[in-house]
Amino acid sequence: MTTDKIFKCNAKHLRAGTASVRQYFITSAHTDGKMLDAEYREMVRRDLPALLAMSQENMASIILASWGVELRDEEVLHAILRPDAYTEVLEVRGEIVGYYSVEMLNGKAFINAIQVKKGHQGKGYGTAMMERVENLARSRGIGLIDLWVQLTNRQAREFYRHRGYRTMSRQGNNYLMRKDLL
Repeated sequence: MTTDKIFKCNAKHLRAGTASVRQYFITSAHTDGKMLDAEYREMVRRDLPALLAMSQENMASIILASWGVELRDEEVLHAILRPDAYTEVLEVRGEIVGYYSVEMLNGKAFINAIQVKKGHQGKGYGTAMMERVENLARSRGIGLIDLWVQLTNRQAREFYRHRGYRTMSRQGNNYLMRKDLL
């Protein structure tokens, strides 16, 4: 599928680009080839309760298994509200089904967070968000994307591997994974 991807870019490090949003259609084998009407928009503060709930639902057991501690909302907020972070939500029929947060600094992109709401996983939304982040990085001349993934999060590690990310190092219970976009 080829789709013109235009990004709303008002985080200070992304101001140089086109500032608009458009609908983006996602196809997936899980949708029987039907187009799902999905829209990206920049995160706003009223989205935070939904993003925190999604992060808790997806990550609390993984963090507990990896580190033996509970996932605190403050940690999620710290990642997605960083001054240089750009965070978008993915909505389907007015429901937030996913989000990502990315920073682009010093010629590299770093994915702070990417989440798909349970019940919507396996439908192509995570792949679509990763493609969006990768295209955003390319449009800014960035050739590398890094992310951390929990050692115990096998599903995410396989997802990233399938998308071309390689394990670069391990720090504690996290793996640093990287994709070369060039």
